[in-house]
Amino acid sequence: MKHVKKRIAKIVDELTTYFFSMGATDININLKDEKEFYKISLKCNYKYKGKEKIDKLIKSLKCEKQEGMEEYFWELAGDSDVDTELTLVGMMTDEAEIDYNGNEIEVTLIKYKD
Repeated sequence: MKHVKKRIAKIVDELTTYFFSMGATDININLKDEKEFYKISLKCNYKYKGKEKIDKLIKSLKCEKQEGMEEYFWELAGDSDVDTELTLVGMMTDEAEIDYNGNEIEVTLIKYKD
């Protein structure tokens, strides 16, 4: 798979943009290049505006990976000022874990190496 590290950067960009739109002012990102996978961890605060945005995030990131879609559309992630491509991020990753409480959210994404 070509451009894997660029794809990881696009995923991070998309998540950062989404959390800024949720009102986050303190975003911590940790990216690990492990032997068999990449692990993206993001922890941030957010201003609670209803559960709809959290539900959208969970639904989008936990969708089934679709390598064919990823191959053709990965470059679009992080480039839209109008809408998010969270579903594309979900299609590009293998596992997603989202934990939230009150005013803090943690997202952990795993992308296996091919």
